[in-house]
Amino acid sequence: MKWGVLIMKSKTSCFNLTIFRKNFTHYWPLWALYLSYLVVVIPLNLYLNITNEYYGTYQASRQYMAMENTLKTGFLPFPVFLFAVVMSAAVFSYLYSARNANMIHALPVNRVELFVTNYLSGISFMLIPQLLIFVVSVLVCVATGITCMQYLLLWLVYTAGMTFFAYSLAVFMAMMTGQIFAMPVYFLIANYLYVGSMYLICSLIQLVSYGVSDYWNPGASCILSPIYYLGNNLRVKRVTETGSELITGLTVNGGYLIGIYSAAAVVLLAAACWIYGRRQLETAGDMLSFGVMKPVFRWGAALCGGFMLSIWVAELFKEYQRSDMYLWIIVCIVIFGFLCFFIAEMLLEKSFKVFRKKRVAEWAAFSVVAVVFLSLFKLDAFGIERYVPEESDIEAAFINMDYPVEVSAEEFSKMTAVHRAVIENKKVYGKMASEESGYYYTTFRYYLKDGSMTERRYPLPVTEEYRNDASSPTAVILAWESRKELLKELILGKDYEENQYYFGSVELYAEDGRSNARVLASEELEMVIAAVERDIEEGNFNDYYLSSIAPKEEKRYMNGLSLNYFNGGKLHDIWDYFHNYRRYHGQSSNEETIMSDGGSYIVLGPDCTNVIRVLEELGITDDIWKLITYEEYQEYTKT
Repeated sequence: MKWGVLIMKSKTSCFNLTIFRKNFTHYWPLWALYLSYLVVVIPLNLYLNITNEYYGTYQASRQYMAMENTLKTGFLPFPVFLFAVVMSAAVFSYLYSARNANMIHALPVNRVELFVTNYLSGISFMLIPQLLIFVVSVLVCVATGITCMQYLLLWLVYTAGMTFFAYSLAVFMAMMTGQIFAMPVYFLIANYLYVGSMYLICSLIQLVSYGVSDYWNPGASCILSPIYYLGNNLRVKRVTETGSELITGLTVNGGYLIGIYSAAAVVLLAAACWIYGRRQLETAGDMLSFGVMKPVFRWGAALCGGFMLSIWVAELFKEYQRSDMYLWIIVCIVIFGFLCFFIAEMLLEKSFKVFRKKRVAEWAAFSVVAVVFLSLFKLDAFGIERYVPEESDIEAAFINMDYPVEVSAEEFSKMTAVHRAVIENKKVYGKMASEESGYYYTTFRYYLKDGSMTERRYPLPVTEEYRNDASSPTAVILAWESRKELLKELILGKDYEENQYYFGSVELYAEDGRSNARVLASEELEMVIAAVERDIEEGNFNDYYLSSIAPKEEKRYMNGLSLNYFNGGKLHDIWDYFHNYRRYHGQSSNEETIMSDGGSYIVLGPDCTNVIRVLEELGITDDIWKLITYEEYQEYTKT
């Protein structure tokens, strides 16, 4: 049946029921596929979860756990955005063929009527299945005794809002191009452009700026990348009863985002309608529907593609090229920028004949802008290299040369002074690193009161000259690391005073190469731990834990001491604490009271005289089972 037969003369309507019905019957496989997906994700998943014996027999907790696992999958944004772009491409597919575009627009319907009808057709392919699934899921709840059905209503509202935004964005992108294959690509770029651009810029900064590492911490600005931001912030969490693990409800974090994106969807919808009214039919088959966007396309492709390829090449050869990466990246950006710029032009013109004077001049202008942009970071025009947080802005701070040292608030000024001294010696320290001699990388990490984290990583000289100079950053940091209390936290665990040891063993070796793990009795364990603490107090472990000045591995013992303990503080490993400071300080009071299992593996060496004496006195080491160095072990295995 032809369109001309189906459509009657339109007056001033904004909706055409005949076109709507045609879309619904023509594209039924799409909405049927989406409906099938939702059946699996919500009602079937909910039923399987509630009937799972793993969740126990207590119905109140069972239903919340079942609902939680169901909603975690139901709130995933990617499937919603994927189906949204497919639906949009389907109902507006006539715009991507010159023949179909001319035929449809020759019918007695105005463009507003066409746009509104097709928009409503596509979004109904998703909203109607969502409503049906909600009804089916409620029936599943009734049949299985689930009473917390309000969360299903929350899922319906939030998913409908997410669909409204995703579909409006997809329709907006559909109006910007005349190529059906380009449309989903533009849609994907729109969703990840901000995050991707920031990643590229920060990667370039880290390559050319001294000491800058982990420069970009994704924050609220990532709301400009919808799929990424929704995936990280729209989450379901359990509510537990204070002092127990009994689940009393669920909360959905990030629900406010649905309101923000729904408001943005209204703007996108209005813009898409306005663009559709001014779209030239002749652009069907073109990469872009509006010529004014062509320079944006060329420059965007050159910047993103050129920077991405330049970073990839720089990272590939960074291990072999110790000198300044700045010039290498400049050359790469010019070359790869040229390639990406003219490939984009070929796609726009659908021709290989693109090397015209005007375009070459435009590429030259792009190259100048790209070089100047990168040079601004090399010259530290924005103060990124020189940045050291103000003491009043710091919540917590760590220095990590051989191991992470948490700096007390009283010593923030001392740490920032050391940090500034490192920056002032940029040329000297950088030269030592490029020559690969006498340096050790050191990290300065600041957790700030605004919730962000700043980190810098520098190569510090660890030669005898710098270690003996009490005023050098190296000597100051080593003095910090040599503090007995901090070494105890490193070796025995943070909050080690709360450790309740229940197991310990020592590795022993015989001259014939045999090994044995000698388990310590409770009294022996107490004596060995006391000996370990005495050795730490006397500085006997320094050479085995301060790697920047440590002797060769051959001088250490093959033997190690393994300890296991319970601890109520949950702050066991100093490295885990360093990397997950926010997680530790975000614990609930309920979590903090739960005793947790921890462990330590203690490296031993000839300087650990107290431990060695106790092991001998207890008869743990004797003429057969010994403590041996790596060097001695190699001799034993040779014979």
